[in-house]
Amino acid sequence: MSVQLPYRLGKYELTRQIGEGATGKVYYALDTFSGREVAVKLIDQDILADAEFSEECRKQFLNEASLAGRLAHPHIAAILEASVTEDAGYVVMEYVPEGNLSRYTYPDALLPVGEVLQIIFKCCGALDYAFRRGVIHRDIKPANIMVVSGTNVKIADFGAAVFYQAQVTQKLTVGTPSYMSPEQLNGRRLTHLSDMYSLGIVAYELLTGVLPFRGRDILELFDAITKQEAVPPSTHRPELPAKLDRMVMRMITKNPDDRYLSWADLALEIAETGRFSKFQQGFSDSDKFNMLRTSDTLREFSAPEIWELVQASVWTKFPDRTILLREDEPGQSMYFLVSGQMKVTKHGRLLNVIKAGEYFGEMAYIRRETNRQATLEALSDVTVAEFPFTALEKLNPSCESRFTKTLLLSMTDRLMLAGDRIVRMHG
Repeated sequence: MSVQLPYRLGKYELTRQIGEGATGKVYYALDTFSGREVAVKLIDQDILADAEFSEECRKQFLNEASLAGRLAHPHIAAILEASVTEDAGYVVMEYVPEGNLSRYTYPDALLPVGEVLQIIFKCCGALDYAFRRGVIHRDIKPANIMVVSGTNVKIADFGAAVFYQAQVTQKLTVGTPSYMSPEQLNGRRLTHLSDMYSLGIVAYELLTGVLPFRGRDILELFDAITKQEAVPPSTHRPELPAKLDRMVMRMITKNPDDRYLSWADLALEIAETGRFSKFQQGFSDSDKFNMLRTSDTLREFSAPEIWELVQASVWTKFPDRTILLREDEPGQSMYFLVSGQMKVTKHGRLLNVIKAGEYFGEMAYIRRETNRQATLEALSDVTVAEFPFTALEKLNPSCESRFTKTLLLSMTDRLMLAGDRIVRMHG
């Protein structure tokens, strides 16, 4: 559908094009009723007119768009409205301002390995959430993973894969199905494992700047995807660890049964693989115990309780200037600074300095389902113990009670310090 901008679509005022995919163009728009910024995708007229796109397909699309519209997850772009007829079709989505991951798929624009792993990990959580609610995406690619900020991403365009039969039939040139799984190309029934394959292709491209399967035309590409074996990512980027090679290659194996059984299994593997970064190092349980045992903050904990904290935590060493948390990102963990210093900023203004023996990220723990309130950046090499909320919930009652008490004491000290600063400012 070709439009002359600005263009009015019901209550939506379309003002500029912000994207284009295999099924249509995406425009920035304003909801003139609510004042909300949105993204509107206008479905290509050629697809709507194609004989392959039947009334049944239209119903299927609207049904899937309705299901996707009920998804509420921090890493899924919300679908607000959808409509499709023989003459016109559109989808109204949450507007995500920083574009998509496509700009990081070139050899000279690659993200750090650790950031790629964080992005893929977050996509796992979003796709697992959707799958548990009966929704499979079927069109995972960099252009459909939108960037909020840093590694905070949102997956967009659920339901668009309904249009792909018409796309493949016509061999449209607006896009190629480089991210489709072999079973998708062969017309077999799709499961979450097809999305896992596509996410593996995205990971491969983000890590190397190249696609594992290529062809001079669409038929040659199909042949490569269904018959050829990919070379490991480290072939293109030798510094990548063997464990990362194995993970990505398992995600994109031809046989769905040879991939990870679940999104949870893959997420666990990503977390383990992420520790191979040169800025991260392993810690023995005895090291963890000794470092926590000598902290003044935790001096009231018994030895068994310290061991509980050891088992509930994930330890990582980060280099100076690493941003560990970003304001407005969702949080699923809180942290304890074992060594080093970190600065706390909000909107670029310094709020505080966190020292060894202090907690941070605790607001998301106290008020679940809220986003981070500030940005945390290392002022030196730091060692951090991360406590996922799910792990804290498994502490025995006495340990959890003591943990909560030390957390409240830490917050009280911080509030008193902030009060003293305010008094000095106005004194």
